[in-house]
Amino acid sequence: MGSLVLEMRWVHGSRGWKCDECYLAFTKGIQHENSLGCWKIGIPLSSLNVDLGDLLVLLEEMKVPWKFSRFAFPVSAMSRGILIIYTGSKDEMERVMGELGPLIRRVGSLERKFFDVFVNVEWKGGINYRRGCPEFDKFGDWRSWGKETH
Repeated sequence: MGSLVLEMRWVHGSRGWKCDECYLAFTKGIQHENSLGCWKIGIPLSSLNVDLGDLLVLLEEMKVPWKFSRFAFPVSAMSRGILIIYTGSKDEMERVMGELGPLIRRVGSLERKFFDVFVNVEWKGGINYRRGCPEFDKFGDWRSWGKETH
């Protein structure tokens, strides 16, 4: 049997991600220090209480880097897609989550389980979050990594 490969097409905001150095180190089997200060917020598209376009305008005004993707079948059976927001510290992540919280509702248990298993996240209401990228879990669970660098 062949493996299922899913192609995700990302739409990016105007602010760039700070991943190039970090990902290059990852490809060499090294955990870059940037991953220790990188916190990603995930908002399943099904949890939005506002229009996606309106939320993207707000994120641009907040000057935070974002990207989103709508999932294709068969993943779309579990989740319509995800909006990811990059923050450079846990404090910044918590601030952004606090501002966006009223715009987000909880997701269903199937979608929640999907992100728990495949992305290894924690939840606050309908928003999930994690440190670094899921691929970096090869360096151990992100919850047990050392201190942030910034």
